[in-house]
Amino acid sequence: MNLHRDAIWNIAFLLAALGAGTWFVMNTTWSEERVRDPAKGEAATDQHYAAKKLIERLGGRTVSPTNLDRLPPVTATLVLNSWNYDLFPERDAKLRAWVEAGGHVVSEQWKRPTWFNVHNETIDRKRRGAGGASSPASANMPASAAQAAAEPASEPELEPKPRTNGRPPRGNAMRPPAAADCFVAHESTDDQLAFDRPRDFRLCAASEALVLVSKAPFTWTLEGRSGPVVARMPIGRGMATMATAALSGNVDLFDGDHAAAFIAMLDLRHRPEVWFVDTEQRDPLLTLIWRQGKPAVLIGMALITLALWRASLRFGPRAPVPPLSRRSVAEQIRGTSSFIFQRDGEALLQAQWRALEQAGRRSIRDHDKLDRRSRADAIARATSLDANALYRALDPALRRHRRDLLATLALLETAARRLTLNR
Repeated sequence: MNLHRDAIWNIAFLLAALGAGTWFVMNTTWSEERVRDPAKGEAATDQHYAAKKLIERLGGRTVSPTNLDRLPPVTATLVLNSWNYDLFPERDAKLRAWVEAGGHVVSEQWKRPTWFNVHNETIDRKRRGAGGASSPASANMPASAAQAAAEPASEPELEPKPRTNGRPPRGNAMRPPAAADCFVAHESTDDQLAFDRPRDFRLCAASEALVLVSKAPFTWTLEGRSGPVVARMPIGRGMATMATAALSGNVDLFDGDHAAAFIAMLDLRHRPEVWFVDTEQRDPLLTLIWRQGKPAVLIGMALITLALWRASLRFGPRAPVPPLSRRSVAEQIRGTSSFIFQRDGEALLQAQWRALEQAGRRSIRDHDKLDRRSRADAIARATSLDANALYRALDPALRRHRRDLLATLALLETAARRLTLNR
């Protein structure tokens, strides 16, 4: 009976597994999708790696300093994408003086030097097409571009162009951007053309409704329907080129005509040297201290090491410790006699009287109330010494010869020691 029940359960489990597998196969599809490999080497850390290689292939020269401490020559182009370039107040003034002296600065970020006097503005093309008020951007637009901007908005039919050099598009998937994400920008200039003839650029990273607005005239622009998305303006003897979006990143450079547009922004035909400043890197503090003050660091480390060694715990004393013991009476007498012969013994006699008084107070009742004779008798009884000799030794008015002083001191020391032992 149990075997029959187990067989039923096994068959039911196999049927359920077969049904689930059939449903999974019939309701799922399998497709392959190419995924971009992560950047490696220099491309993983340098956002302009591809742009630099492109410039070098076209015969230009690139320089990549780690900060803006040193400005390029005025004949070069500076691509400034560092958010902290004005970390020091004097940096902005030096950059402006460099541009006014003939330099060319290119900025693709929202943070621009304030003295550019250029800002981004979003244009509502439907309102413009309906006859609304014109935007301030029209002040810098040629008549043809202004007329095109006033026409009703209709997206052009754009076919995605193949990738340059087989490079992948933006994003993780290996597919071109949709036509709705791209628009055509027309080159317009009152100065020199970027290439041999005016041309159109297909841009996919910028928004056609976001335009550059300035009270100063632009000398070269890439115009969308709403206004300039890339523009160049004179500043002193130099010039500044700005864009509403970054076109030169390692990924964005291969979308649409971004590579050609970026080369046009650089004015590479007339300025073949390009400097890229993307970061504001500094040496670590410890590295800077070691480089600038190596002798002081070494001396300080030596002093700290010596101090630690001096204060460290030792395994034994630095010198043998003599055993603790009291001096004998003979040694005390010899030291006392040497002191007497070299100096006056009055101070030593006073010290000996004080020592005897301290010992007497501890051993003799009412010591301080007794007169000199009674005190001498009491000390004599306690120490078995001569009472008359003690009486004379305690007399402060008695003038003593050096030899007598030595005997007096010996007597007083003996009496003090015996009183201490008898206590």
